Amino acid sequence: MKTILTYDLRIQQSLILLFLATILAAIITKQEFLGVIIIVEFFLIAIAQYSLNIIKTFSKKYVKTDSRKVYVFISTYVVIGFLILILSSLFKFEDTEQNLKNIFELMVMSWIFLSPVLIIQSLMISFFDAKNIVNEQP
Repeated sequence: MKTILTYDLRIQQSLILLFLATILAAIITKQEFLGVIIIVEFFLIAIAQYSLNIIKTFSKKYVKTDSRKVYVFISTYVVIGFLILILSSLFKFEDTEQNLKNIFELMVMSWIFLSPVLIIQSLMISFFDAKNIVNEQP
């Protein structure tokens, strides 16, 4: 686990560069299968960043900054909302007034705005962590 946390900045940078390269390749080649790869890479970035930041939040080795707390709060909103969306699509609910559908549409719209912000914020947190690791005390 310590090795992954040691290289978390490089892992995130590599995933983001791969994501951007795939987007560029999709634009240039206009291959449809690259769209699926872009979605998979996006979720890989999200899983990696969320997991690493949750681990760091509960670790005594890393400084508890407001930025990390905000990141964890907002990203947890996105993760829980996404899981609720998946569960609601598995179970068909009667929503005659379309209230549930409207709520989910608003949630998805907020994710579109929040995703790039969360990606950048996670990178900034990792840059900060690389320079400010708290020394472990026995």
